[in-house]
Amino acid sequence: MIIHDENEMRTLGRELSRTLKKGDWVAIDGPLGAGKTVLCAAIINSLGYVGEVTSPSYAIVHNYDPPDLPVAVAHADLYRLDDVAELDELGLFDESAERITLVEWAERAGPGYAKPSHHVTISVEPDGSRRVDLKLGKDDIAG
Repeated sequence: MIIHDENEMRTLGRELSRTLKKGDWVAIDGPLGAGKTVLCAAIINSLGYVGEVTSPSYAIVHNYDPPDLPVAVAHADLYRLDDVAELDELGLFDESAERITLVEWAERAGPGYAKPSHHVTISVEPDGSRRVDLKLGKDDIAG
């Protein structure tokens, strides 16, 4: 699907949030500035968090927990990850069955670390729009 602006990316995030449940692990890949954090913020806000959602680029993981949300959410950004071994130290995949995990730059974890239940790939088109390919569970939604 083609996304033309941030409002459409937020709409996609709201729609995607309705499909997520505890235990879901969403890989979100795309270049810098593609809209990964906008998408994650829309998902987290749609799940009920009323505060500002910022990129966890430096912290690597931001956790959003009840009572702020009905289900815990871990929002990770692996862009600054130096070594996959750091993921064990962060505990990113600990207790993942009890929360929703959103991972920007998921490809940096490597193919064998975790298997996402959902995969979002964002690419920037020459006109500035975004092409979003979604794989939710076993179903390809858009391409």
